Formats: sequence, C-alpha cells, structure tokens
Amino acid sequence: MTVAQHPDVAQIMLPGQAAAAPGPLNMTNMYLAHYGFRRDLGRLLTAVSRVDIRDRKRISALRELFTWVLASLHHHHTSEDEMIWPRLRERAPEAIETIDALEAEHEAADRWIHESTDAFLTFDTGPSEQGRDRLASALRALADTLGAHLAHEETEGIPLMMAYITPEEDARMHQQILKRYRPADVLKLVAWSTFDLPPEVEAHLRRTSPKLLRLLSSLVKGRYRRRMAYLWG
Repeated sequence: MTVAQHPDVAQIMLPGQAAAAPGPLNMTNMYLAHYGFRRDLGRLLTAVSRVDIRDRKRISALRELFTWVLASLHHHHTSEDEMIWPRLRERAPEAIETIDALEAEHEAADRWIHESTDAFLTFDTGPSEQGRDRLASALRALADTLGAHLAHEETEGIPLMMAYITPEEDARMHQQILKRYRPADVLKLVAWSTFDLPPEVEAHLRRTSPKLLRLLSSLVKGRYRRRMAYLWG
C-alpha cells in the first residue's frame, strides 16, 4: 500500500529539525512538538545551571514546565507506539529494523526521563549545588538521547509515514490524540507549541491554520510569553 497518488503538502522547517520529508501528510503538529521538546530541554538545562538555589519559587516554576514537557512527550510517544508503529509494521515489512530502532529509542529516553524527574524533585525539594549538577547531567543526557531520536524520526520515520499512512488516517489520528487532552490543556498546548517560532513559520501558520486555532493562539500567546520571560530570566 502506498499513497503516492496524493499531492505533496508544504512542510515547515524549524531550528534543530533534521529534515522535512516531502509527502501527502501535513506534519506541522509533529514538527512543532519536536521543536518544543528541543527548545525547552535546552533552555531548561541553561536555566537550571544558572538559577540561584535560594530562588525556590523559580526552581518550582522550572520544574512545573519540565513536568508539562514530559506530559506532552508521553502523549507524543504513546500515540506513535499505539497508532503509527503498528501500522508501519504491517504495511512496511522491509522497514522493520528502522521501526524496531525507533521504538527502542523511546525506551532509551525513558531511562533519562525517570532520572531527570527524580533529580528535579530532589532539587526542588532541597536545592543544592550537588543536586544542580545531578539534574543538569540528567537533562543533558535526556536532551541528547531524545534529540538523536527526533532526528532519526525526521529522516527515516516520517518518510515511512508519508509512504504508508493516508491523509484520512492521519486526520483521524490527530482527532484521537486531541481527545486525550483536557480543554485547559489544549489551550496550553497551543501556546507551548507555537512559542518563539521563526517569523516565516509564524506567517505560514497564519496562512494555513484553521480560524479557531488562530483565535486560540491569539488569546493565549501573550500570557505564555510573559511566563516564559520570567522562567528564562
């Protein structure tokens, strides 16, 4: 099964992104999520390295954002594990090794998700220089491990999706994923995924996004921007 008869869709390219594979699926949401993970893990690492250990309020706020990033990552990986990889296994047996590797990379990231979660809790509960070093080391390992996986997904996983998943199936999967978020979390997801984008990508989203999504973004982006300005200092 292939979907080559469908025309290619214009894809966005964001900082850190390894590739933007041509094909019939609109991968905007995928690329925005990848950008959010890369952006926030990098900035969290910088902020944790610099934050005053006496600033308990800001440390807790940084941990709150980290918890959100991990929740979004969990939704992202769970959706792939349940909806994407099984389809590709069935339809693209020649790519089993690639699919196995992508799934294994989820498990490799889990190690550093658990370690950084525990390290952040310890640092938040009782900030110390030793705790800072442990947390920074865990965040760096998570960023590196996840970054390698995202690049692999962009260069090899997404081309498989383009070849073996139809636009209709992709649209249904997006609807299923959205139902897993509470209404308040949908607003936060919009703000998070569209924060600090390059101007050309913002312009593309204004041209191509549904009217409701543009309205939601305009409602939440100012407050989210102010919150991020406080976090990053």
